[in-house]
Amino acid sequence: MRTHSVIARVTLLLGLAVGVVASHAHDLQYSVAAGQAVVVKLFYVDNTPFTFEGYEVYREGEKLPYQVGRTDSQGRVSFLPDRPGKWRIKAISEDGHGLDFTLTTDAAAHIEGSDKPVYERYGRIVVGIAVILGLFGFLNLYMRRKKA
Repeated sequence: MRTHSVIARVTLLLGLAVGVVASHAHDLQYSVAAGQAVVVKLFYVDNTPFTFEGYEVYREGEKLPYQVGRTDSQGRVSFLPDRPGKWRIKAISEDGHGLDFTLTTDAAAHIEGSDKPVYERYGRIVVGIAVILGLFGFLNLYMRRKKA
């Protein structure tokens, strides 16, 4: 009877771990490159490109988009800034995955900075700590059951 409860707990733990990995695989990331134009590459955590999805580029403080389009086959958005300042890029797929971030350029398309969301900077750390705490909790529960 005890082995059944241990097997059930291990199965539950593995199911939770797979669920965390699967939900994290849909997180959308980006990288920015500058040259003659600003090129933003959008991709999922597993490096799958965010292909043929809609995007909008806004100048700081404006409600109408500066540029609207779809990402290319490699998940890239490119635009030529006509003035220095902050640019908001919003890309959202039909199934709800997306990203909304701001970057700063000069008029020559040189990147001066970009803001990454807090969850993107610290998300992996939080997930790692949660997994470690979960494993120690499971181990603690297992050891107490074994003593009883």
